[in-house]
Amino acid sequence: MSIEGTTIERPVARGHDSAILCVDDEPRILAALGRTLDREPYAVLRAGDGDTALKLLEVSAIKVVVADQRMPGMSGSELLTEIRRKWPQVGRIILTAHPGKEIMVRSLEAEVDFLMTKPWDDEKLRRAIRSLVREVDRWRDRGGEGGVP
Repeated sequence: MSIEGTTIERPVARGHDSAILCVDDEPRILAALGRTLDREPYAVLRAGDGDTALKLLEVSAIKVVVADQRMPGMSGSELLTEIRRKWPQVGRIILTAHPGKEIMVRSLEAEVDFLMTKPWDDEKLRRAIRSLVREVDRWRDRGGEGGVP
């Protein structure tokens, strides 16, 4: 499968359905996120913008989205709001190089699971993603019942 502007860091292993989607308009940030998640047990998909990310969500079993806040077109909080509306079981993380009151408010409005700053702490990001993957798995094990994870 090919979606313009998207690369798959590592294909989903047979019998393994965990995929993480990283969304950022800066290729070097996407590469750094790929390196951070390289040894984790999920496929890492990358998108350079919100529209491409939404297309990937339509066709992929994505459990967590890590999105930059400041991107041309759709912001990270706008993207994660749309993801929450369409795929409420997907974990949502905002990354921002510009923390402050405005991003806190937008993150609360988007109901993101984690707000992290750039540069991020690799281990904290991995722990946040692992936690969200476990929540999504529990939600799916319950048959998607009982609300969002």
